[in-house]
Amino acid sequence: MQQAGNWQSELALFKRLETWLIILLTAIGTGGMFCWVSYIAPLMTEVSHFPASYVPYIMMLVGLGMFVGNVVGGKLADRFSPLTAATTLLLAMSGTLLAIYFTSSNQLLSLGLTFLAGSFALALAAPIQILMIHSSKGAEMLGASITQAAFNIGNALGAFLGGLPLAAGYGYTSPALVGVGLALVGAGVACVLAWVSRQQPLVLAPQ
Repeated sequence: MQQAGNWQSELALFKRLETWLIILLTAIGTGGMFCWVSYIAPLMTEVSHFPASYVPYIMMLVGLGMFVGNVVGGKLADRFSPLTAATTLLLAMSGTLLAIYFTSSNQLLSLGLTFLAGSFALALAAPIQILMIHSSKGAEMLGASITQAAFNIGNALGAFLGGLPLAAGYGYTSPALVGVGLALVGAGVACVLAWVSRQQPLVLAPQ
């Protein structure tokens, strides 16, 4: 009987508006990065004019950026509110993807922006995870798993939406522009979440 009560308590998480807003923020916002990274190989070879043999090293640069971003994201979430950190990082990601759209023909700038985009992308993970845990009182484990599912949705969504302009015949920089839009929508969802948290300030406050 107690077990059934626990399940009911955890599933009540899905009745909270904050839960769905965080899911949207994660899936749409991080989808912006996946628009870009899903098609990074042709972007680097056809627009930046790197040899195809350089692509594995460029992906290593993305991975290095993600490593740095993971560390920085945790520090940002500790120093500022997770919602402020997530919103700022989404805006930074949109700016970086916009710069990628306009400057990918420059190899040096392209490499620098590749590192930055990877950093901002994974820096989002810690603030978003903390956001969900803070808003999932009584169902923290389920909340933490939901954000991982939302990241995977963002992966699929970004790859799909980023591929649409390519299928329509636009250039290899076009997925980055779609990514800008998704990151900005994610930041907009974060602003709505901030408004909701002001109405119910205890929901997103650290426990």
